[in-house]
Amino acid sequence: MNTETPTDINSQLNPAATSPLSTLFGMFIEPGKSFSAIQKKSMVLLPLVLVSVGTALLLFWYYQQVDFAWLQEKLMVGKEMDPAQREAAMKFMTKSMLVSISLAGALIGPLIVYAITALYYLIVAKVADIPIGYGKWFAFVAWSTVPNLIGLLLGVLQILLANQGHLAPNQLNPLSLNQLFFHLEMNAPWASLLDAINATSIWSLVLMVIGFQAWTNKPRITSIAIVIAPSLVIFGVMALIALRSTS
Repeated sequence: MNTETPTDINSQLNPAATSPLSTLFGMFIEPGKSFSAIQKKSMVLLPLVLVSVGTALLLFWYYQQVDFAWLQEKLMVGKEMDPAQREAAMKFMTKSMLVSISLAGALIGPLIVYAITALYYLIVAKVADIPIGYGKWFAFVAWSTVPNLIGLLLGVLQILLANQGHLAPNQLNPLSLNQLFFHLEMNAPWASLLDAINATSIWSLVLMVIGFQAWTNKPRITSIAIVIAPSLVIFGVMALIALRSTS
């Protein structure tokens, strides 16, 4: 007796069809198959919610746990101000203000980054005559950022292990070049660049290379060049700014 359901038969006929959760887990163990599923069905809501809301919750909790007076002093390190300016800045830099800015950045920032990056891939696709639309590229970018979830878990550990709430915001991700090797203060000229380059962001670029090659059948070296080009531009600008600050 055949007990296969229509869903079972459909899964056999279309092995790429999968659920958002299985796609999420697949991004960590079989990203090629997950990208094939995403090309058929975007399922973009899951990575958007997990990354954006997860980041917002982590930052909100961080500001409840951090020693805020210590953090204010930390944020003022390296700022050239007279006493009156410093006092005004300290009064302006309230916990509610920093929480509001951080939450807005966490909830809106990823959408803006995904939208701009998806536009880049759409332009590349148009030039290369690849018939993939903007919505698919938006999903492509969103799903490629799921390694950030590992960073969020590490951020939780950092908060739990912080000594008396003494934890700078850039220390939430212990896998950045800065935190692993250089340990620069957050206001140091090169700190932003070295904090931006981290294991999870590199992992995301690797996923994009895998996904781009799977979607376009382009050679590996071409896929790598297309994927890393925006990051090279961004990091190059950040390096120039750091150089000007130290000169």
